[in-house]
Amino acid sequence: MKMIELKEMDVSGEMFLIEANRYIYHSIDYLFSKQQEPSPIAIMEVLKDKRAKKVLEDFGGIEYLTILAEQKVNENNLNIFVEKLKQSYTRYKLCGICDTSKNFLLSDKTEILNPTEIINVVESKLTDLSNAVQQTKDIYKMGDDAEEILAQRAENPNSVPGLEVGWSKFDYYTNGGQPGDLIMICARAKTGKSTILTNWATKLSIQDKIPVLYFDTEMNSRQQEDRILAILSGVPNKEIVSGMYVLDTENGKATDKKRALHEAVQKLKEGNYYHVYLPAFTMDKVSAIAKKFKLQYGIQAIFFDYLKMPASQIASLKNAAEWQMLGFITSGLKDLAGTLNLPIYSACQENRSNINSGKKDETNVGGSDRILQLASKLIFLVNKSDEDIIKEGAINGNQRLYISFQRNGESDVPPINVKFDRPRNTMYEV
Repeated sequence: MKMIELKEMDVSGEMFLIEANRYIYHSIDYLFSKQQEPSPIAIMEVLKDKRAKKVLEDFGGIEYLTILAEQKVNENNLNIFVEKLKQSYTRYKLCGICDTSKNFLLSDKTEILNPTEIINVVESKLTDLSNAVQQTKDIYKMGDDAEEILAQRAENPNSVPGLEVGWSKFDYYTNGGQPGDLIMICARAKTGKSTILTNWATKLSIQDKIPVLYFDTEMNSRQQEDRILAILSGVPNKEIVSGMYVLDTENGKATDKKRALHEAVQKLKEGNYYHVYLPAFTMDKVSAIAKKFKLQYGIQAIFFDYLKMPASQIASLKNAAEWQMLGFITSGLKDLAGTLNLPIYSACQENRSNINSGKKDETNVGGSDRILQLASKLIFLVNKSDEDIIKEGAINGNQRLYISFQRNGESDVPPINVKFDRPRNTMYEV
């Protein structure tokens, strides 16, 4: 039974630095798989490799194995022994990584690489080691914590248990952003995919002071900051970028706009909005940055703007179709949401089929079936036609949000009216 626990704690034979102990562990593992007792004689018998048998014999052979078998070890200390084993293995492997990295950095190979590529080579070695020594499996027996969780929920009942983006109907229908969620906004180009993500991220990080990390594949930090300032101040983005906010215009008096921007900057400074411009992203790079910010800043949500294939990755996966590549990224985002136990908000492209239809389904998702399969919540954002706006009235907005599919929540709920104020990069529920 202890072998099962060792496997659950991700212990492998390679972690034993003494070669003889490594062979012993492999032998015990083999005997365990055959449901045989790992006696000293049985361990020696399963070692068919002559070198392995000689190493163990030189270390003491049957006598050494008998001493190990007769030792009385407190089984409750298993976690301590495993921790010391992994510690020694980690230190040994880190020394090796340092040596190989030094040789790599001094070689001619690095002369053709840019700084980011050089760092990625070393970082990938550290990531591999981290994955090898960290226990990633979390086995839970259903019912163990049920009473405690129910009691906690009863102390603070909330109709929206997850993160709230500030849109009352949307938050209510979706139960908010839950840990492990992949929330996907699907829309045609120029409909406002990035804007809706930015508005939600701004609400969480500035108003609620919740640390969020925003991966941007389209706009750099300056462009994104200008958009956030427009959302917070109500000053049109164009006037912020051009500096026209210092003049009286049809959009207001200079004194009012400057005051609004000053207040917006203060809110931005006090908030927890972390932005990463990553046009040439890879999922390894996204995962590494996300884990770093989770550890250092305690981020509680990630925004990924948006689901597409960068040119750098298209070149490396040239034999794969686009839908396969998009499926790979979607899987990576879903896995990351689960690993970090937080919601990830992203967006994808809607294809050209059925553009004018009110009801949206899987045929409207562009790129990959994996998006539909993996998304916890799939939401469509569409522009209203001029006829719809006249018929319903401008007060009811110029867009609709359709929550088409979601796990652990209602689907095919009534569409949500949305007002998109393009000059101010603001979107809100009406």
